[in-house]
Amino acid sequence: MPSRLQRFASAAARRSRGTVTLVIYDWRESQPGTLAWVFPSLGAALRAARAMRNALRWVIVRGRRAVDGEVDIGALRRAGGVVIERVV
Repeated sequence: MPSRLQRFASAAARRSRGTVTLVIYDWRESQPGTLAWVFPSLGAALRAARAMRNALRWVIVRGRRAVDGEVDIGALRRAGGVVIERVV
């Protein structure tokens, strides 16, 4: 049986077709700063987020996003670009 996160991610994937950007802005132990990668699909971005075990807080947004320095997550939410988010 799929977990709640898997069901949510599946529903989000159906709503979000195409390119997404994974933005990791908080890390456990080491703090390399805000990092972002573009992926061809939500599924690929979710697999990458799970693979980065020291990522605490991250967000996946629609489309290609250039991220430089601090990320205004509130602005991304207000713009409706957030597909899925992990906040610990």
